[in-house]
Parts: sequence; structure tokens; C-alpha cells
Amino acid sequence: MTNRMNRRTPGTYAFLAFLMTLRLYGGGPGAAAEAPALPTAAEWQKEYQSRRAMVLEKLAGLSKEGGTLFLRAPEPATFANDVEYPYRTDNRLFYLCGLAQNGVALLLSTKEIAGLGKEILFLKPEHPMDALWVGKPLDAQQAAAVSGIPVASIASLDKLGEVLQKAVGGSPHHFHARSGNPPAAFFYNFKKPFGPGEPVSEDYGFLLKHFGSRAFHLDLRHPAVLLDPFRQVKSAGELAMLRTAIETTCKAHRLAMQITRAGLHEYHLATEIEAVYRREGSRGWAFPSIVGSGPNSCILHYQRYDRRLEDGDVVIVDIGAEFGHYAADITRTLPVSGHFSERQKAVYQIVYNAQEAAFRAIKPGLPFGEVNRIAKDVVAEELLKLGLIEKKEDSGRYFPHGTSHGLGLDVHDPMPLDTLKPGMVFTVEPGIYIPQESLGVRLEDDVLVTEDGCEVLSRSAPRSLEEVERWMRTGSF
Repeated sequence: MTNRMNRRTPGTYAFLAFLMTLRLYGGGPGAAAEAPALPTAAEWQKEYQSRRAMVLEKLAGLSKEGGTLFLRAPEPATFANDVEYPYRTDNRLFYLCGLAQNGVALLLSTKEIAGLGKEILFLKPEHPMDALWVGKPLDAQQAAAVSGIPVASIASLDKLGEVLQKAVGGSPHHFHARSGNPPAAFFYNFKKPFGPGEPVSEDYGFLLKHFGSRAFHLDLRHPAVLLDPFRQVKSAGELAMLRTAIETTCKAHRLAMQITRAGLHEYHLATEIEAVYRREGSRGWAFPSIVGSGPNSCILHYQRYDRRLEDGDVVIVDIGAEFGHYAADITRTLPVSGHFSERQKAVYQIVYNAQEAAFRAIKPGLPFGEVNRIAKDVVAEELLKLGLIEKKEDSGRYFPHGTSHGLGLDVHDPMPLDTLKPGMVFTVEPGIYIPQESLGVRLEDDVLVTEDGCEVLSRSAPRSLEEVERWMRTGSF
């Protein structure tokens, strides 16, 4: 079977993938439950309005001076010369207004701005050639319909400096702490300060342009401090988007399992996986796919895809679709030959057991750090038994990363430093990597904290040893 398959051409593999896709999309074994109902435009508008109201309430509670939050969409990123990457806006900006286009800024202030209010949206003026080259951007009426910000509170981006001056006001002397008039908090997405003799960073250059010397007297704070606590617990609408992204990714995993065989290259799997995303209505991946076989299975973020799959290899497939800006992140480890060797089974089962232990522990009130500790303890105990380490403290040599991260608009979404709450979504991803054996095993699932435990949202991707082998062999589990 292996030699015969090795003689098939890449075109044959594409056809095989197509046939597998027909089977996979026909609702066969392993298919997930009915897709969740996605929020309507009106429901999203109401949610954006509610989020902004919570932020304004938090700003008002900071001090009698209140505060201001200012967010702006990033400029398009250049791929090469005058070719740009597909545009992606700032997630915090999207969280508050739902607008994903370039040239957008949002100002929330406890200080009422005459004629504009406390929630002000800025749009870049339309260029005459936009419609021809890139398509017309949303106008004020359309932006109001998405965000719920009234048209009267939507201004042209060229008015931004004038409005910022009104929102912050004051003078350098007024801003000085010794004056007894401390400035209101100004939340702004700065990346890093600049030191003596260093060039001014773009984000600080923006402040200097609009505030001059007053920029050095602002009570500057990062938006993460203000917004990240709100983003940790997902709304019903967000969960619907996440479930859709996750189920799309599970479909891609099931397809990858069915087409994996010796003679393919890693890029064959990556290509077919990402085709599933497009067929399912996703914009694409939430992060570049990680497909690493043999020695590449021990490279955590391997993305070259140029190795040929060989019998006896395992291949780590760490992938995630994005749907409506929400990310999935699911990992499976597959035996290229369709069945694991005894050594691979032993290592795989340790990782599986560590994940299961974490699942059992997850519930409201559990410190988030405990998820990592529990999984790492299981791995450490088993690595001792395998003779790979002499003491538990050395387990990081073979399990070098954390077990969990938040999931949402960011594939590494904000997570709490204290305890879990219902509605939080995060990953559980233990792994063991043994470079001297070209053997890496990682399992990653997306979980939702419920009232009394957790729900594994990615359960429709085969996960146990038996399920993976059975699906690769028969298409059922």
C-alpha cells in the first residue's frame, strides 16, 4: 500500500482530497451537531453599544477627572514593494465598533464633546479611486448601522486632531502633577517608549504631532488594562462565532487525517486544510498552519511545509480557522502510516492523559494557572517512568511551553491572572517533544468554562489513539 501510494502524483492527491471532502461534507460519522445561529447585524450593534457603555462607566469610575480611550486602525502592512497583506484591523477597536476597514479611529471620553458626544467615530475620507481599485469603504450611514454610533457622532479623520485637543484639553502646566490638577487617564495603544537618542516610535510620534509638548504630560495607559477584563468572558454571540470557527477547523482536521499517507509533503496537508476554511465561509486561517512531520514535529511553530511524509513518522497538525474575526486553535498528532508504533503510543497516551486531567479539573473558581500545573505534573511523572528525566523539575526539557492560552478575537486572547469564570474560552495543549527520536506529540483542544465544569468545543476532531487510527482507516470514530 505504501509503495503504491508513493508513486501517485500531487494531482492524484488533490483528487483524493476532493473525494474525501465530498465524504466529509456529506454528514458522515463524526459530523458535528447543527451549526449555532449567528447573531444578526442588529444584535451585534446592540452588543457593541453595550461594550462601549461598560467602558465609559469604567472610565468614569477611575477618578473625578474621568478618562479617555483612543483607538485607531493600523495602516496596511506591506508584503513587498507596493503589495499589501490582506488587511486586518486592531482587535480592540473591532471589539468596540465592529468595523474592520482601514482609516477608522474611535474616541470614548467621559468629557462631552460639543456636537459629537462621548462616543466619536472617525472615518477616513473616501479617495476618488477607492471604488475602482479596492472598493468603496463604508460611509457614515453604513458605519452607524454596524457600530450603533449615531451619524451625528461620526466625523472625518481629518478632524481628529481638533477633537483630541477638546477631549484632553489643558496645557502643559495644567498637566503637571505639582499643579494639583492631574490629567485624566488617556488610554492609547502605544507599543514601547523610546529612549534618549532613539528615533521616535510611530505611536509616540502621533501623540507629539497632535499634542506637542503636552504629550509628555499625559497620564498614558495601555488599553489592555481597560479592555482585556471585559474580553475574558464571551457573550452568546461570540460563542456562536467561536463554535463556527472551531467546527470548521475540526472538519479540516478530519480531512487531514483521511488524506495523510507516506509520499505526501507537508504542503499537501496545509493546502487541503486551508481549502476547507474557504469552503466553509472562513476568511482564512487565524494563524499560519503548523504542519510538521518527523523531526519537524519537534519544532513548535514549524511552517516551512517542505518535508516529505515517511512511514514511521508522526505529523503534528496545529491549525485554526478564523470566522468573523474569531479564532480557533486545535492540534492533532497523526501517524503517517495510519497506526502508531508502540513508542509513539506510549508518548501519545501521556499527552492524552495530561489533557484529560486538565479537563476534569476545569471549573469556575479554579485558578487559571492550575490548568498548566496539573497537565505538567502528569507529564513530569510519566517522563520519569520513561527514563527521559531524573527529576520532575527537568520536564521542561521535553514539555517547554505552557498548557493554555485564551481564545477569541486573538488566537492568544486575554486570560485572567486569578480564577476561571463561566463563559471563558481557552486552549488545553500539553505536548512532549523528543528531538533525538524525531518524535513530537501535541494535543490541543478549545474548551468553554461552564457553570459546573467545561465543554470541549473541538470534540468532533478525533482525539484518542483509537479514534485517530479508526478515523484514518474507516472515516468513523
